[in-house]
Amino acid sequence: MITLLEDLPNELLLDVFEYISGRDLYYSFLALNSRINYIVRSLKNLSLMIYKNEPLLIQTFADKIFRLQVSNHYDITDIDHFPNLRSLSLYNANDKQLDQIRYDCMPNLMYLFILIPDITESSEKLARNIFSNQLPSLRYADLGLIDVNCISLSSWSPSLSVLRINCTKSVVIRMVLLVCPNLKRFQVNLLKNNSTIVTQLPTKTLNHNLKTFILVVSCRPLPLETIDDILLDIPNVTKMYLHWYCDTLFVILARMLSERLKYLRQFGCNIIEFPNDIKHNNIKSIREIHSSFNSIQCTTTYHGFRLFTADGFPGQANLFG
Repeated sequence: MITLLEDLPNELLLDVFEYISGRDLYYSFLALNSRINYIVRSLKNLSLMIYKNEPLLIQTFADKIFRLQVSNHYDITDIDHFPNLRSLSLYNANDKQLDQIRYDCMPNLMYLFILIPDITESSEKLARNIFSNQLPSLRYADLGLIDVNCISLSSWSPSLSVLRINCTKSVVIRMVLLVCPNLKRFQVNLLKNNSTIVTQLPTKTLNHNLKTFILVVSCRPLPLETIDDILLDIPNVTKMYLHWYCDTLFVILARMLSERLKYLRQFGCNIIEFPNDIKHNNIKSIREIHSSFNSIQCTTTYHGFRLFTADGFPGQANLFG
């Protein structure tokens, strides 16, 4: 005897439909019959990726969408039609969309990913709102490029647990740590080195309880003293990944990491060392400094520099992976 979809009980259909995207439900199941219509319309936690203009689809499921992705191929203007969002990803965020990311439109938002190439007035406003706890349900955020102007030292954001940012000044790292006391995982992509201090920060080290820290330095050189200042603020880190152009001997950095991070258990890196001192080309002695350095490999680049690598994070250094 052949079993048809309509033969399944409502409870099983509800479970099955939870795994199907809002678009597939709309085009494949809606309007089949009154029973299927009722079940589909009773669903609450749907996912939807928008990449073209589909107003009827959005109108039908807007209040049922739990996870929303807006592709960079479609510039939807309004995202405040989705009041029950828990997760929002914008791959071509415009100012109107950024202005709509606020508590009265998305009170339950927990995960936010935005991709914008430059800092705008709207992106600064959104960052200030986040760092001042104006989105109290937000736990995971990838905010793209931010600057010191996006963070006030009088702000307080206890809800953030996981954060990824791009910035051009290393001072932003300390500012974030100051206003996010419960941050557990933090990734910083430092795009351009500018050590000018534009904000007066407390000189006392923070002793932050951060556990995972990823630092990708795209500029060079970043002074070793700056790395040391960062490490002093995060002594409780257990997992660290560092991508850096090192203008000092790697062995010096390794000793610093061992001294500053007493709880370090997992270390990954992709570090080019500029000094060419053959006397220190002993990878065995580096591995002996700390147990988390056991997997470090050393190779010589085409230009004669040394490259130190270690896969401390499975699947590359990805905070949200």
